[in-house]
Amino acid sequence: MTSSRLNRDIELTPAVKAQESAISSQIITYCHEVLDRSRFFCLLKAGAITPPIIQYAFLQYHHWRDRLHRWFGLCIVKADSCTNPDQKSAIMSLADHIFSDLQDGHSEMYVEFLHDLGLSDADMMASQRSAATASYERSFFDEFGHGSDNFYEALAALSGRELCVSIRNARILQSYFDAHGLKHPTWLSLHAKLEVNHFQDSIRPVLIHYDGDATKQQHIITAVEGGINRHIAFPSLLKYN
Repeated sequence: MTSSRLNRDIELTPAVKAQESAISSQIITYCHEVLDRSRFFCLLKAGAITPPIIQYAFLQYHHWRDRLHRWFGLCIVKADSCTNPDQKSAIMSLADHIFSDLQDGHSEMYVEFLHDLGLSDADMMASQRSAATASYERSFFDEFGHGSDNFYEALAALSGRELCVSIRNARILQSYFDAHGLKHPTWLSLHAKLEVNHFQDSIRPVLIHYDGDATKQQHIITAVEGGINRHIAFPSLLKYN
């Protein structure tokens, strides 16, 4: 169940529907390729990631996730108009994501997930945001915080991260939890599915806006891939003791 109030039954034109299907397939393939090249996820697949490393990585994700709403907020700020149909749809999807995430207690689910990893509330309180985490938090603002003509590119980059999380979580469930005979945490399982909807919610206004513009569509692919690259690189950049 979700508190989302978006109407996802809106009929897309055949051209946009085909473009959404094509870009989804392309990005899913790209996500797998980037995960296959990731040092962290290769080690995870090989069974070389120990429980303390998993704990530290997801504690750092916790710090970053606690400020993820800022990325959505930046996209909303960059929208020029709430009456333009494409931007209105994008603003609604961004706001709905934040609302449903908070209303449905996803932050609390994440804390439960950290408990499943063997971390205590005291461990979470003692954890400090790393330099790599702070850098990743700034990366979205560094790339899209300036100028007023890259709203749709910022939205596309954010959508790429959403779809990437779905695929990443499925890998973590298989390579770590299944491999160790552990139960699937609710947060990981839910977001292995839910983020596909979030990707579609964010990318559709972009595809509708740039329908028929091959040059802009390529810019969007580049933005999506950039968002994926940064997200997958994050755990490999952390310094593990």
